[in-house]
Amino acid sequence: MQLNEWLTSASARLSSVGVTSHKLEAQVLAGHVMLVDRTWVLTHPDHEVNELALEGVLQRRESGEPLAYILGYREFFSRRFRVDQSVLIPRQETETLVEAALALQGERLRVLDIGTGSGCIAITLKLERPTWEVWATDISSSALQMARENAETLGADITFRHSNLLDQLDGEKFDLIISNPPYIGRDEVIPREVRDYEPDSALFADEDGLALYRTLSEQVPNHLLLEGRLILEIGQTQGDAVSALFPGSWIIKDLDRNDRVVAWRGP
Repeated sequence: MQLNEWLTSASARLSSVGVTSHKLEAQVLAGHVMLVDRTWVLTHPDHEVNELALEGVLQRRESGEPLAYILGYREFFSRRFRVDQSVLIPRQETETLVEAALALQGERLRVLDIGTGSGCIAITLKLERPTWEVWATDISSSALQMARENAETLGADITFRHSNLLDQLDGEKFDLIISNPPYIGRDEVIPREVRDYEPDSALFADEDGLALYRTLSEQVPNHLLLEGRLILEIGQTQGDAVSALFPGSWIIKDLDRNDRVVAWRGP
């Protein structure tokens, strides 16, 4: 079978299971298996392909497995982060959180990323602001290992700690605490590829998704330096509820004009 024939067939199959960007994803999958970039795929339509090798990844995507897990990486802030099913897939919306942090002034800020997952937030902050001292925590040992590997690959000097939120950081204080915590309510309906493949511990929280924000509202004041900042990612309907937990906080919208971040200046 020629490559263009496979792409046509694969695109139709992905479309039939609800993949919106079916043509693009077929091209990306072909390039992944053939170890070539998408430009090569588009410019060699007559190339003979190994249908059996391509069928394996196509079936994985048809079953709902996220493209990022099949490829083994996701781009975030123009960098490639390794991912697998131990960590949440980085999303464009989270770049709003990072941009809010990068807007802060100060050459020697001490920063903590809670629930680091792939490490995309902490690593991006360190690479964009090399003079900042960046720490990162996660409750998941496998997530921390993934974050460490990404930090090493990308050349970011991060201090990692295994901790449930701030439980293992007694006495440590920071100029900035940042987090994209689990905030999906356990009864919310979410896409199948998210529900079935991404880690529950990084997605869901009790109390309609607000439980960890409430815990953070109790813990964070004891870990902020004078005039320190807290920056949290939120679900697009949670702005008022999360803001109420941090009196004087303000909401930042993402590129789609949805509530995405709550920022707060500590006492």
